[in-house]
Amino acid sequence: MSILPTVLIVENDQATYRMYRRALQPEYHVLVASYDDDVLALVKANPIDAVVLEPGPIGGRGWALLADLKCLPDLQSIPIVLCTAQDERRRGQELGSAAYLIKPVLPVALLETVRRLTHPTSHSGGPV
Repeated sequence: MSILPTVLIVENDQATYRMYRRALQPEYHVLVASYDDDVLALVKANPIDAVVLEPGPIGGRGWALLADLKCLPDLQSIPIVLCTAQDERRRGQELGSAAYLIKPVLPVALLETVRRLTHPTSHSGGPV
């Protein structure tokens, strides 16, 4: 029996996180949190292999969460995929995101991106 890698989705929109969860669940154990949940505690308490994060509007709480995750030594290596309607790719890169997808995000694009980040030796391709 193999243990599935774990992906944490941080997204407040219910329809969006359900779509992301459906796309990822065949290959990943999926946890879902909203910004109001204690995401940092959840990440510290579970072996997370990747985070899918909606940073929110400019100045939104997700941007601070991204910065917090990348500042903690134990969490720096967790790849974070930003999925947002905001075109703030440079800001995402500066804060340490591993990939940046502009909404609407196709489920297959999300799955391929997470696969590439969680299994880097089994998938080829450049940065997203």
